[in-house]
Amino acid sequence: MVTVVPIALAVASALTWLLVVPGIRIDDDEAPDLSRLVSWRSTVVVGAATLLMAQVLRATPVDHWWLWAPYLWLGVPLVAVDLCTTFLPARLNHLTLGAMAVAAIPMTLTQPRLGLWAVIGAAAVYGVFYLVWRLGLGIGFGDVRLAALIGAVSGPSGAQGVAVAVFAGTALGAVHALAHHVWACRDARRPRHFAYGPALYAGPVLAVGLGAIAG
Repeated sequence: MVTVVPIALAVASALTWLLVVPGIRIDDDEAPDLSRLVSWRSTVVVGAATLLMAQVLRATPVDHWWLWAPYLWLGVPLVAVDLCTTFLPARLNHLTLGAMAVAAIPMTLTQPRLGLWAVIGAAAVYGVFYLVWRLGLGIGFGDVRLAALIGAVSGPSGAQGVAVAVFAGTALGAVHALAHHVWACRDARRPRHFAYGPALYAGPVLAVGLGAIAG
């Protein structure tokens, strides 16, 4: 099952990229046509990335898989768009959050505490990132929406799991920011902005990995 589920999620994620992403429109005059991102090569890359990240399930309690499945299946295409364009489509984010909410129902019926922590995690991380956004500290509102997904998927691991996920994603984002700054400074024509979402998204995966290493 640990082998079959990641493969199924990778296929579902690739199909989402191939069939759903081209039809998404972003309400911004500067937003690109997402259909131009989709090719057979990029579809394979998205599927492979999902398969790789889905290995997190090996170190995750099966009860938590209800939230991890949509987080991986729909979340990887979401942050792939961000990586390519620096835009996080609201519609795809809402779809991911909705899928996670539906998937949380059977989990909550059998383990109410996990469902409660998922809600607490989503609200807490969203609230923190909303405050950061309101203070104008350099993140977009797409990152705020993404924060709810991060909090929800890490919530069942408790307050410490949420904190480690946010810290890991933020730290990875800082490393990415530094590397991008060095790269951009080498050529004035290179863009100064970069996608922060993929690093944040990877935070829960890194948190699980660190927990497994710590034992």
